Amino acid sequence: MVRSLYSGISGLRNHQVSLDVTGNNIANVNTVGFKAGRVTFEESMSQLLKGSSRPPGDAGGTNPIQVGLGMSIGSIDTIMAQGNLQSTGQITDLAIEGRAFFAFSSGEGTFYSRNGALQMDSTGRLVSPTNGYSLQGRMAAVDGTYPIGTRIGDIRIPYGEKAPAKETGVVSYSSNLDSDSEGLGSILHTNRFLASANAGTETLTSMFDENGNDLGIKVGDTLTIEATGTTSVSLVVEDTTTLEDLRAAIEGVVDQISPWIDVNITADGRIEVINSSAPAADIQGLQIGSSRPGSNSYVANAFSFPPTIDPGDTATTMLLYRPAMATDALADVRDASGRALGLEDGDELSVNGAVGGNTIPTLDVVYDSTGTIPDSVADLQDLIDAIQEAFGLPATDGTVYDLPSVSMNGADTNNDRLPDGSIVIRGQPEMAFALSNFSVIAKNNDLDATAPTRFNANMASTEIQAARDTGMHSTSIVVYDESGDAHTMITTFIHSGIPGEWLWEITTEGGEQILGGNTGRITFGQDGSPSAWTFDDNSTMFQFDPMNGSNEVAIQLDVGSPGSFRGITQFRSPSTTAAREQDGYPMGKLQEIAIDEYGDVTGSYTHGISKSIARIFVAEFNNPAGLTKLGDSMFAVSNNSGEAVMHQPGVGSSSTLKAGALEMSNVELATEFTNMITTQRGYQANARVVTAVDEISQETMNMKR
Repeated sequence: MVRSLYSGISGLRNHQVSLDVTGNNIANVNTVGFKAGRVTFEESMSQLLKGSSRPPGDAGGTNPIQVGLGMSIGSIDTIMAQGNLQSTGQITDLAIEGRAFFAFSSGEGTFYSRNGALQMDSTGRLVSPTNGYSLQGRMAAVDGTYPIGTRIGDIRIPYGEKAPAKETGVVSYSSNLDSDSEGLGSILHTNRFLASANAGTETLTSMFDENGNDLGIKVGDTLTIEATGTTSVSLVVEDTTTLEDLRAAIEGVVDQISPWIDVNITADGRIEVINSSAPAADIQGLQIGSSRPGSNSYVANAFSFPPTIDPGDTATTMLLYRPAMATDALADVRDASGRALGLEDGDELSVNGAVGGNTIPTLDVVYDSTGTIPDSVADLQDLIDAIQEAFGLPATDGTVYDLPSVSMNGADTNNDRLPDGSIVIRGQPEMAFALSNFSVIAKNNDLDATAPTRFNANMASTEIQAARDTGMHSTSIVVYDESGDAHTMITTFIHSGIPGEWLWEITTEGGEQILGGNTGRITFGQDGSPSAWTFDDNSTMFQFDPMNGSNEVAIQLDVGSPGSFRGITQFRSPSTTAAREQDGYPMGKLQEIAIDEYGDVTGSYTHGISKSIARIFVAEFNNPAGLTKLGDSMFAVSNNSGEAVMHQPGVGSSSTLKAGALEMSNVELATEFTNMITTQRGYQANARVVTAVDEISQETMNMKR
């Protein structure tokens, strides 16, 4: 009977412990980082009344007869499940996602907690607000790095600490310089001037008919000459094929009819066929055609002959012209339509215009076909010289191409933008030398004679290129000397006039003394990346004396490399090149901090520089449930927890940090209330056992009566 009494008492006592644990869990439902506890029961010892027996022969064995002596506490476990995270917005509030713990030092030992509600003490250390223990991690060196061997210790946020100034060592450039930036000069041209093709040496690709129509003969065309009763002759046009070659081909056809037929080039620029054959022989169906559809009609029309050329007759083509040359006399030159210019001796030619917006003095010259009057104009070269003199132009256009300032555009220049046989005027590069209002006007000297209106009309100019200034682009950046004093460094890029090449120059705004490396050239490859960056004085860096007592500053200029488009490029796009960044800074003070998921504490300084200040480490255990609770949300290492292993969050440890948040308690109220009900019922049942034993004992005592 006493056994049952003590069994009930053990149930009462141990269910009370379970209720204590449940009450503690509920009490800490809002405790940051709290880990709930759990009680497990175990059966206590049993009294053996009769032992078990083996089966004797064919009979069966018997089981042992035992009476239990109650129950006891098997374990009180700490549930290490992750609690929910609550955002606080406080930068020093930290939560751990994972199984690790914060490490805190009391000065005498290290303790561990999931409570990341941190505060700063008077020295800037991050401490636990419940007991002032210091959070553990590594402090960075002055430059923000972590040298090998850096020990784990207290983390301190040095608000108000001064970061030393750093001298600029590298300036990096990026973006683009417009490839179309060379300075341009004005380019004007008159209408085409024509002259008779009477020498036979004119190339067929430069032929015009008497109405000024371009015959359109191109290299590679095949001209076919044929006549009735003959074998046709084909002439493949090359860039050196001349009018004489065509004459010879025509003669090769008519010679099949009679060897006494002559083919000539006349003094006024025609091809004539003289049929002086004896005995009589008619030339029938003589014609010339081109393999090029677009020019065949012009060729056939320019070289047309009568259907029949009788013996004794002479047949000629229409007049043939070539582009005029500088040596051609104006008396022999025609306008673009093949008409006479209308000039007569004594006509006065006035050259007018403006350079850079400033009107030039009018230059008057007299036309004299004989060339006997001094300073008169007789041929196109004289007219060219007069134009050059009037505008004060140098011999060449001032570009890398070194073209004449005023010249005739000949038939062999292959410039599709300039008409062959026109007068071309090229101004010097830059807007200051822009040519405008160009005109050459001839005044009629004899009102009874033909007026030079066609000359004046043919001198009307067309601008095919306007003047513009050389491309220039500047960028500036502030650099620092060793004392943190700021200096403005200005880099100016100017196109050199050579494709793919720019000049550069560095200046400063203050009283600094430039020591070298401030001018040079940058050239670009066909792919738009820089191919070379050179210094005029063979330096390797830009150097200047701050003139404030600090040491000289030497700066490397990073503009990129061949094949790389990270730095300066040259494409057909607006110039946007900028000095992107430099690595110097003045002195600064720590202004604010940020903590990332890897435990890095980064400080932002008043000079705009951010660097690492410290790195929070976390502790991991083989058996975190084996840690000993000490109060103040702290745990200590026990014999069964294993030793703490310190890691950087997210690197050595799978756990990470969440700044501005706290881990809530992992207590589940529904579970705790359920446990409380079952514990209450167990307690009540054990109480009934004690009551029942008491009543039975009373009955036993009453038996004596």
